[in-house]
Formats: sequence, C-alpha cells, structure tokens
Amino acid sequence: MSKNALSLGMLCILLSVGNPFAQEMPQAKQPVRVGLYVSPPFVIQEKDQFTGMAVELWESLARAQGLQTDYISFPTVRALLDATANSDVDVAVTNLTITQDRAQRMDFTYPWFDAGLRIMVNERQGTGFLEVVTGLRDSGFLRAYAWIAFVVAAATGLLTLLDRRFAPDFPRRWRDGIAESFFSVMSIAAGKPTGRKNVFGWVGRIWQGLWLVCGIAVLAFVTSSVATVMTTLSLTNQINSLSDLPGKAVGVFTGSVSEDFARNSGLELHSFPDIDAAVAALLDGGITAIIGDAPVLEYYAHRHPEQRVDVIGGVFEPDKYGFGLPLNSSSTRRLTVELIGAHERGLVEELHAKYFGESP
Repeated sequence: MSKNALSLGMLCILLSVGNPFAQEMPQAKQPVRVGLYVSPPFVIQEKDQFTGMAVELWESLARAQGLQTDYISFPTVRALLDATANSDVDVAVTNLTITQDRAQRMDFTYPWFDAGLRIMVNERQGTGFLEVVTGLRDSGFLRAYAWIAFVVAAATGLLTLLDRRFAPDFPRRWRDGIAESFFSVMSIAAGKPTGRKNVFGWVGRIWQGLWLVCGIAVLAFVTSSVATVMTTLSLTNQINSLSDLPGKAVGVFTGSVSEDFARNSGLELHSFPDIDAAVAALLDGGITAIIGDAPVLEYYAHRHPEQRVDVIGGVFEPDKYGFGLPLNSSSTRRLTVELIGAHERGLVEELHAKYFGESP
C-alpha cells in the first residue's frame, strides 16, 4: 500500500470517528458568553460599555485566545453564580471569590487577586440630630426640657404684663412686647445683660439675680445632658472592629461571601443587590455597617468622599478571586495557563497599579 493511500485511509477514519479535540477547540468560533456583575473597580459600567480591572484582564486573555465576547450583566452575585453553574454563560468575570462550596458547583481559574473582607460605617456613626433627640427622649431629658420651656413661656408672659403696666416706654403692640420680654428672659438665662431698665427697685434686682442663677443652672443642665447623650451614643454605636457588630443590623451583598460570613456568624444581616443600595441604607440609618470585599469598599469610599463613609478595621476572612466557568468546562485549563502567563508578564501587577496605585 502506498503512503498516499495510507494517508487517505487515516483521514477517512478520523472523519468517521470525529475529532477527539472538538471540545477543546470548536470548529466554528462563536462569541464567548461572559457574565458580569458590576462591582467597581473590577467591573465598571459606563452606559453600555464595561471596563474595570477584571474586564481588562479578561479581554487580554480573550485576545490571546482569539475569542470574541458577548457581555451579559447580572444584578447580583447570586444570579451570576447560578447562570454559570447552569451553563447559561461560559465565563463569570467580576471580583469572584473562590470558595469550597462554589467549587463544587463550578470551575475556577488560577487566582489572580488576593483580597478579604472589611467593614464600612457611617462617618457620623449614630450621633446625628435624630439619634440625639431619640437619646434625649429615652433618657427622660425631653420631659425636663418641656418644663423649662413652660417656665420660660410663663416668665415671658408675666414680664410682658408687668412691663406694659409699669414701663412707659415698653412696646404697646403685644407682638413686639412679647418678643422684647422673651429676649430679656433668654438673655438673663444665658447670663448676659439685657440693657432693660429696672422699674421695680430692690425687688426687681433680687428677681433678676435669682433668675440669673436659675438661668445659669438651666444652661448647664441642657449642655451636660446633651453631652451625656452624645457620649453614650458614641460609645454604644461606635463600630471599630468585627467584635462590635453582634446585635447590630449589618448590610451585605446578595449571594456574596460577605452574606455567607454574616449568616454563619449569627449577625443580623440585610442583603442588598449592590454597594449603592447598601450605602443608601447605611446613611439613612437602616443598617449600622456594611461587610464587603475590602478593595470594593475602599474604592467606593475613595471615589465618593461626599457620602461620608469610612472603611475601618483590618482585613478578615482573606480570600482569592478567580474567573468562574461551568463545571468541567474545557476552557478552564486554557484560561488558567493564560492567567499564569499574565502574572509572569506583569500584566496583573500593571492592572493593579492602574486601579489601586502602586503597591507599597
């Protein structure tokens, strides 16, 4: 048998049994369905365009593999995980933490980012106006303030009647007279001279002296009570570390490792689809803290100084990010090899410096 006949026979056999590498390299290159979860700075959406560290890294790998990409955005991490596990997308790209539970449902590439969890709090941490008023009410001080207001009103009315009767230059219109008397009462209570004439002789002087002493005492009481309540609120509501979270409402992201951590720790958790919704609840007082991926919280606090939020405490529950794929995907090994090459070429470090600054 000639070599040409042998080659033709081998080709026929291969065509009849099919290409054993068909799963590794599809005959027709179709766009890769890439699932995204918007989480700056890893996935950033600007109108219909996506960018961010994870997106740029993926696009570098896709170019090296000659792949076209179709992006599909998901509202929560959980939705993205479910779509990946069900093979509705080919690759999951975001700050996706590699965990044992997730690895039982899907594949992960080589890790490309080291992270962990941190805590975000309201910069004011529970000492706003409404919190102070509530604290004064709960401490019983508002009732005392009501009695003080009653005494001030009674003194204003009495002084107005007496001055209208005995002071010839006192304003004759009731509105003006009450305003003048109220100013005098509050000035004496604050320990300041009023400039008004004493029309009652020695009795008037004694009355002014007694009112001055009472005013100083009232002013000291109001100041000390407000300071006491604010100090108590600060000590009670201050969040400095993870140990301060039990018993407080904590915000997490739906389907994230922060949600799993909060649930396993027995914390009172409230799930939110994204960081914007969580921060809105934090500033409105619906929650007292947010647990989330450290780089995501730090990036948000840096880019939104007007929101008055702080990221406090050290990193806990350290983890690693990877790209997710359906279980037993034929692309896992190829992408892992490309990711290792991206590390060796310094691409990952360049992207890290671009979005987070140079490493110290």
